[in-house]
This record gives sequence, C-alpha cells and structure tokens, in this order.
Amino acid sequence: MKGERLLHRRIWMLLPIAVVLIVGHGIILYYFSRHLALSVAVVSVIFLVAIKHVGLLGSLYNLLRYPKE
Repeated sequence: MKGERLLHRRIWMLLPIAVVLIVGHGIILYYFSRHLALSVAVVSVIFLVAIKHVGLLGSLYNLLRYPKE
C-alpha cells in the first residue's frame, strides 16, 4: 500500500517536469522556425537529432534487431 502511494507521488512529480521540458522544446522549435528559413535537409537533420535526443532510435534498433518469435 505504501509503495503504491510512493509510485503515484513520483508520477505526479514527474508530470510537471515533463510538461516543462515539452513546452521548453516547443518554444525553442517555434523560435527557430519563425526566425530562420531552413531547407528540407536541415529540418530533416533537426528531426533526426530530436528523435535521437528522445531515445527512440535505440528502441527502434532493439525492436528490429530482436524480432519477436
């Protein structure tokens, strides 16, 4: 019972941190998109860096490397 309350408390503490991080990244992307004329290649590189930053490439690599049998 006590462990469940601790887990819920941690989740509620992580929620505002996640929101702040997402909003912060959104503001930075909005600023760059409004003040810079970027080519498609540059936008693609930024997109790939963002995916790498979030950690989705490692998960995708593991998913493709070890297929479920």
